[in-house]
Amino acid sequence: MALAFRGAAVAEPANELPPPQVRAWQTGLLRPDRMLHAGFALSIGLSAGIATRKPAAALGGAMALGLAKELWDGRRRRFDVLDLCADLVGAGIASEVTDVIRR
Repeated sequence: MALAFRGAAVAEPANELPPPQVRAWQTGLLRPDRMLHAGFALSIGLSAGIATRKPAAALGGAMALGLAKELWDGRRRRFDVLDLCADLVGAGIASEVTDVIRR
């Protein structure tokens, strides 16, 4: 069935899965939600690392918040290990940047 939208026919979305190359970015490490996880962990980690001048604080602080968020999500939906991996990527970058700044 097609819907009319300002004079143009628009087909309703099918219940078919998108092609594999599209699904890869929707479900893999580069999906938008996981990029947000990495960016947030990077920001939190840099904040902690710059404040303390300790790379371990950058890594540990960001990962602690990432783990807490995933545990919270586990109560409502499900614990997502790949989200935690994205947090680790961001926290790792924050730790390295903190180490470079400290030198």
